[in-house]
This record gives sequence, structure tokens and C-alpha cells, in this order.
Amino acid sequence: MATSTNPVPDTDALVRFARRVSHDINNFSTVVRTYSELLLSDLPEGDPMHADVAEIHRAADATVRYLQRVTQFSRAGNMRRQPTSVDNGIIDAQALFATEQADRPVHVTLDGGEMQADASWWRDVLLELLRNAHDAAPAGRPIVVRSAMHDTGTIVDIEDEGDGIPDDLRASLTEPFVTSKHGVRGAGIGLAIVAAFVHALGGSIQFDRIDGADGTRTRVRVTLPA
Repeated sequence: MATSTNPVPDTDALVRFARRVSHDINNFSTVVRTYSELLLSDLPEGDPMHADVAEIHRAADATVRYLQRVTQFSRAGNMRRQPTSVDNGIIDAQALFATEQADRPVHVTLDGGEMQADASWWRDVLLELLRNAHDAAPAGRPIVVRSAMHDTGTIVDIEDEGDGIPDDLRASLTEPFVTSKHGVRGAGIGLAIVAAFVHALGGSIQFDRIDGADGTRTRVRVTLPA
């Protein structure tokens, strides 16, 4: 079994960068999105320019959403904290994931505790991990999520039947802008947000490749303090 426990990344410079530029770029992209939306409302679908303007609108919308995620990453250390059920977050994330990927079974076993965190952040972290598992696993194969209490908090495992994490990405997987995907969906900020949240709580995130008689599995283990 190959294991990688990612240390807390040195993100101070990236946080300052994100706060400085995200607001301005978001404003520019919002203007493009708004005006392209107005153009689309005036262009009939058969117009030769309709498809091009629609693509501009999609790109601007994706850019705005991406910048929102960068801003979210920069604020991970300042989240509101209150007693939060680990298991309720899993249930909420599974429900949202089912609306996106209804054909992907998710098998859940719940026995977690509470932590001091922001419930919406925790739900979004789990949703990101489910999306990553979906992208990695063969079509139709289940994702397994388990929570269990331990001496000082809760362990949450997310397993899929993918080929595992490439060795050349393992050490840097939770660094911002590191990705094996392409396009805005795979711009390399999702796992950075996950790691920033977990580390802000004093927890840890670990990536395991498990080779067994039944094939290879990938496990993401999140350890959370109470």
C-alpha cells in the first residue's frame, strides 16, 4: 500500500495573491458574463453568432465560479466554527452529489462524532472528494464513504476503484494549481481547498493506494479533531 500524508503547505504568498487579484478579475469576468448574456437574449438560436457568444458566456461564468473557489481557499483559516456533525455533512454532501451523478452509487457507513467547524464548508469538502472519486473511478462502480470515531476525533474514508494517484503527483497533490485534469473543472484548486480546511481544523489528509487481490483502490483518509 502506497501512502502519502500531505503536510500543511506554505500558502501565505498564494493567499495574498488570491486576495489581491481575485476581486478585480472577478469584476472583469462579471462584465463579460453580463454583456454576453444580454447578447444571447437578442440573438436567435439559428444566428451564426449564437454559438460563439454562448461559448464566451460559458467561459466567463466558469471563470467567475473558479475565482470564487480561489477566494474560498484564501479564507479557509477564518471559517466560522461551531459544533458540527461529521455524519450530517456526509449525508448532505451525498444528497447533493446524487443530483449531479445519479448513476454513481455511494455506499455510506456512519459512526462519526462532532467537530468545531463550519457545516457548509464541511459539506463542500466532502462534495469535492466525492467528485474526485467519481472522476477517478470506472463508470458505475461504487464510491464508499465511512466515518468512525477514534480517541481524539473522527476518521472519514472515501474510497474508489480508480487506478490510484500517480506517483509524480502524490507529494504535491494538495498544492494549489496542481492537477491531472484539464479545463476549469480541473484547475487544481479543489483539493487545495480541502487540505486548507482540514489543516485549519488541526486535522490531516492522507492518500493511499491499496493493491489487493480484487484490484487497486484509492482511499482518501481525513482525520478530524473533536
